[in-house]
Amino acid sequence: MRPAVSGGNMKHSLTEASRWERRGAQALGALFAAFVALHFYNALFGQFEPLVQRPIFIGFGLGGAFFLYAARASRTGGRNGLERAIDITLGLLAFGVCLYVILNRDRFSDIMVQYGPLDKAAGLLAVLLTLEAARRVIGWFLPLLALITVLYYYFGYDLIDGGWRPPRVSARTAVETFYSSTTGIFGYLADVGARVITIYVLLGALLLSTGATDVFMKMATWIAGRTFGGPAKVCALSSAMFGTVTGSAVANVMATGSITIPTMKRLRYPPAFAGAVEAVASSAGQLTPPVMGAGAFIMAEFLNIPYTQIAVAAVGPAFLYYLAIWLGVDLYARRTGLQPTPKNEMPKPADFLAPDKAIPLFLPIATVVYFLFQGYTPSFAGAASIIVLILACAAVRPFGRATRGQGLKACWTGLARDVYEGMVEAGRALVMIAALLACAAIVVKVLTATGAGVKISNLLFSVSDQGLIVALLLAAVLSIVLGMDVPTTASYVLAAAVAAPSLVRLGLPELTAHLFVFYYAILSAITPPVCASVYAAAALAGANFWKVAGRALSLAGAVYVVPFLFVFRPGILAQGGTGQVILDVGVASAAVFAVSVGFSGYLRGTLSFIGRGLFLAAAALLFYAAPMADIIGGLALTGLIAWRFLRGERRTLSSG
Repeated sequence: MRPAVSGGNMKHSLTEASRWERRGAQALGALFAAFVALHFYNALFGQFEPLVQRPIFIGFGLGGAFFLYAARASRTGGRNGLERAIDITLGLLAFGVCLYVILNRDRFSDIMVQYGPLDKAAGLLAVLLTLEAARRVIGWFLPLLALITVLYYYFGYDLIDGGWRPPRVSARTAVETFYSSTTGIFGYLADVGARVITIYVLLGALLLSTGATDVFMKMATWIAGRTFGGPAKVCALSSAMFGTVTGSAVANVMATGSITIPTMKRLRYPPAFAGAVEAVASSAGQLTPPVMGAGAFIMAEFLNIPYTQIAVAAVGPAFLYYLAIWLGVDLYARRTGLQPTPKNEMPKPADFLAPDKAIPLFLPIATVVYFLFQGYTPSFAGAASIIVLILACAAVRPFGRATRGQGLKACWTGLARDVYEGMVEAGRALVMIAALLACAAIVVKVLTATGAGVKISNLLFSVSDQGLIVALLLAAVLSIVLGMDVPTTASYVLAAAVAAPSLVRLGLPELTAHLFVFYYAILSAITPPVCASVYAAAALAGANFWKVAGRALSLAGAVYVVPFLFVFRPGILAQGGTGQVILDVGVASAAVFAVSVGFSGYLRGTLSFIGRGLFLAAAALLFYAAPMADIIGGLALTGLIAWRFLRGERRTLSSG
């Protein structure tokens, strides 16, 4: 019979487990901080050679994914202890297979290299570890798709006949394709991640750890809090500001939603509506310049154009996105009588414009913009802005209201702690990004190596019967479907590989085609049935997921038409002269207003079904990029607005 465990021994055992847990968390945090510090160094002083830099990035990402799971496991032993040991082993193997590439890079670079059993085993293990790490951090969809493509690539010649039959592939070719070269797991996606994305994830994390969230929230409240539906508009505005430095929909929801959703609920906003506003507003972070997240940097590599060109082109779509949200919130608030933020809860300008608040936030962002538009590389611009951020915090913190009188040592110690925490959080975020990019690289490589990407593009082209509208609809649906259960970056990469080429063949400029699929990849985060932003917002709001999803679709109805607007009105993407840009943005804004009214069914009173149809008809005329359509559509919309102001009801109407 096993002896009973005494209370003292159990307490000692739990204390030991807690001690090891703390040490493990500290070691993992130090690993993440070292990871981002290395890439910060590279951004300033140059990258290592490709088969060193990229395996470091992927190795830390894959290994970190397994170590994170080990850190989350229970420290009480038993089965969880075994799981933890397996996770640690997998993490070490992930480091090992990437280190193996680094140590053998000269041999692998020889075109006459002979691959031995160990090389092939390392290549197979690298692919399997990539799929498993991605499954853990982003879910099943993308890893399962990657597994299917790998099986198609290697076994397809023997199993498939006809036009979709891939070329015959040897084990040597497979290893070289996926593992031992700069084309697969360590291809250009890993290059963008190591060279650019890392530095901007670090910049965003440092801005947040040094107080940007509080500044964004107070500024947005001061601007929009006293208007109809003020707290909901604060949510939209703060999410737009927050998105400029994070580029992550779910991170945006969790950071701003933890403040805005409880505020809206306290003021008796319906929980489903509160969650919907946050989900929709947070999903456009990667579309909001100047820091647009991973997808935009990958787009710059796809198109071989400066990142600044993408940032400038994205201003119009981002403006129209948030205009649609603002109008949707305003009309719903007027219809249901949602109240503004109480006066006693309104911040003062000093709360966000004080030097210790404003300078560490806005000076680094201005630095990024300056260096990018001066032609410096994005990685150097990001690194320079991080230096400016740290120096600005060190200079102004001793004089801030919250830290005045603490002394230089205490202020700088607190700053060092904030910087370290930001580095650790950046490392955590990069774990997901590295696993995602490695997994997406497998899919994209198979699509290009087998010609399947071209075949899918040809299929879309033929189904569309060379009609642009049909092709755009198919590309939009495909981008949303590919975005289900995966982050925007992955869905954009996949859609860009299969859908964007068919749009280019139909005459769209490359940038327009890629922004089109990128926009719908973003919208996949709020489109049921699988929509990560809505899940996160529903959890914070304590509301039913389907109710939040329904509200989000209703609120964002006008958002779904914006990409079609900039396809037919290129001035929205800053293409053309100043007059063309002003005309296209103005007409598109009017179209978004008309769609918002039509979808909400309210403008100074509830609209009938016919009234909704008239506003949507006016919007349809404004969609068509022709002078006569602009004139007729503009006159029709003006007449409808005048009709509503002359005849519309002024009383507040209840709503479910």
